[in-house]
Amino acid sequence: MEHGPSGGPGGRLPQALAAAALTLMLATACTGPGGDGGAPSSPATTAVTATAEPAEAAAAPLREAREGWKVFTDPGRLLSFELPEAWVVQLLEPEPGVYAPDSLHYAVRTPEGVTTAELHTGIQTPEAPCPEAERTPYYVIGSEPLELTGEASADADVEPRFVIRLITGFRFFAAYGITDQAGGADGLACTLSNTVDGGDALGRVSFGDLEVLAPKAPANTGPQTVTFGTIGEAQAFYDTPDFATIREMLRSLRIAPGTTG
Repeated sequence: MEHGPSGGPGGRLPQALAAAALTLMLATACTGPGGDGGAPSSPATTAVTATAEPAEAAAAPLREAREGWKVFTDPGRLLSFELPEAWVVQLLEPEPGVYAPDSLHYAVRTPEGVTTAELHTGIQTPEAPCPEAERTPYYVIGSEPLELTGEASADADVEPRFVIRLITGFRFFAAYGITDQAGGADGLACTLSNTVDGGDALGRVSFGDLEVLAPKAPANTGPQTVTFGTIGEAQAFYDTPDFATIREMLRSLRIAPGTTG
């Protein structure tokens, strides 16, 4: 059984947030205000490092980066986001058959190699059935609006938001990301989707730590499964200056005008 918030060894955010190295590194950045239950396994990292362009060279959806940050834009100029100057964006090799052709896949990592978020487009994972007996309580402990393109999607349940959510299992399972999908009726759900509609050019887009959050049986948990014993523990864990940097990075995501339907 897992004790406290857990994360992958040296590869995922939750464990590394507690490390002094990440705390020291994040203190130099300018911070702004303040297997995964149905999601495909994380793609492997390639040796190629994507280029983060200066803000002045960016396309229309970009804004000038704040002090100590830089702007990343994909080669097709379909999306962009800000990240701390010392962090890197690396290409990921997508799992075959899970994503649409020519989709985008990136990991954002600290200099120590800690993955703070992954960005994926063209997500084709079908929604799993949710029998009434398998619905379980979920909780939203953080929710903030996203600008994206400034245009509401016709297919969205809600306006795009950055969210931190918990779903109940033998512990509270946690994930953060962006979504335009409501969790479920009466505060009950089987899974929680962390994706938004990116239009015809991008398809479903995720930017966070999990595409889909779902509770797991104890035997199916591992070092990358993030759980908490209480809602208060989760709230305290995410309510820190370290996590505020990640939150601001995710909230800075912009999708180029005209790509959404």
